[in-house]
Amino acid sequence: MFCRPLKGFGAFEETLRSGRRVTAGPLSLTAVTMAGSDEESASVMVGVTIAKRIAPRAVVRNRVKRLLREGVRRQVAERGDQLQARRISRLILNWRQAPTSVMRLHLADVETYIADAFDKLLRAPLHRGGA
Repeated sequence: MFCRPLKGFGAFEETLRSGRRVTAGPLSLTAVTMAGSDEESASVMVGVTIAKRIAPRAVVRNRVKRLLREGVRRQVAERGDQLQARRISRLILNWRQAPTSVMRLHLADVETYIADAFDKLLRAPLHRGGA
């Protein structure tokens, strides 16, 4: 299983509106299941956000987004079978806390929150959403 960027008009809004949300520390993860072909279920569309009011400097927002993307890639690779069994097709990760220092935030810090969020997501029942 692999990750693709979440694109398309209204894709973020639809996912946030119809998805199941779990939180782990400063991370909020929203997931949507979809019934689709096997080719579509072989990948997960991923979107990453951090608000400008949380981190006003672009360098901070970009670093957080890079770390989140890499962390979710690793989790999808590790738990791809579970995600495919649950038919999870779209994920949005929203970071909701400003880092104290941009250079003190590392992948290991972010990965613990992502792993916790995935644990919660895979234990909880999901709502059906999407087209």
